Amino acid sequence: IIGLQGHVGDCLKGAAGWPGARIVAVSDADEAQRVAFLKKQKLAAEAEAYADWRQLLEHAMFDVAIVADENGVRAEQLSALAERGIPICSEKPLTTTLDDLARVRAAFEKSPSKLTMLLTMRYQAKYRTIRKLVRDGAVGEVGLVTSQKSYRVEERPAWQKSRRRLGGMIPYIGIHALDLMRWTTGLDVSHAAAFHANVGTPEFGETEDTASVLVRFNSGATGTSRLDYLLPETFATHGDDRLRIAGTEGVIEVQQAWKHISLTTTKKTTYSIDPGPDENLFLDFLHDVKEGRPCGMSRDDAFSMTELVLKIRDAADGRRMVELG
Repeated sequence: IIGLQGHVGDCLKGAAGWPGARIVAVSDADEAQRVAFLKKQKLAAEAEAYADWRQLLEHAMFDVAIVADENGVRAEQLSALAERGIPICSEKPLTTTLDDLARVRAAFEKSPSKLTMLLTMRYQAKYRTIRKLVRDGAVGEVGLVTSQKSYRVEERPAWQKSRRRLGGMIPYIGIHALDLMRWTTGLDVSHAAAFHANVGTPEFGETEDTASVLVRFNSGATGTSRLDYLLPETFATHGDDRLRIAGTEGVIEVQQAWKHISLTTTKKTTYSIDPGPDENLFLDFLHDVKEGRPCGMSRDDAFSMTELVLKIRDAADGRRMVELG
């Protein structure tokens, strides 16, 4: 594990489902966090500990790398792992600049490394069920897609207050919402515009606390994504995620607080659908690495989603619309 700044817990849940899996090495510059992690995690009972990730690469022997360090250093880490041909489960986004993304792409073009990225919402049952229903025609032709990622106002670590180290709000949390909009509908974004700002949390430094993204899909459908760090601390959960898809034959939607999906169609009044149990991205990736079963979050998806959110962030910086491939 390179870095303990991301969703390592999701990976550990997946690793626990793979017989014999164990953590052999961990690196993080924060000694206190490193020690606490090793003390807590049973899978890391015999793990080697490093302050510098380069020392880990030099000395540790491992089958798969989880890369969950600060966003701004990830490009160098991914490139170094790709040069060694190591399978990688990476935090998102892959990089914080388009120039770095080009360099990482070039490294992977010469590498056999498998790569996935922790867009874990794809593996939540509610979104997998929505994807199937929409692909099966439950709402007809998609016309409008609306998503939301709202988080409680909480103290952020220093690295999340820096544009260089974090990359901005749109690449960091907007990537989840925009990926769901594309993935559940099967539509690609052709045009995008966005605004972002810090309106009420100066303690966040260079990081925005609100953003609005407007997209046009290749089909002609449109979509919006609302992002904020303004959810009151009195809110019941850490976040308030939402997704709504309106089509010619119906509307399907879900909110984080709901256990079920809501579907209304031209033939049936509003009813609820039980999505069933969640799945795990990292366990899926291990099946890919060990058995060759393609992971549902592919290397191409990781690159395309990173490119999309970086271009949208840059569009917000320049207050302009961008045409995408």
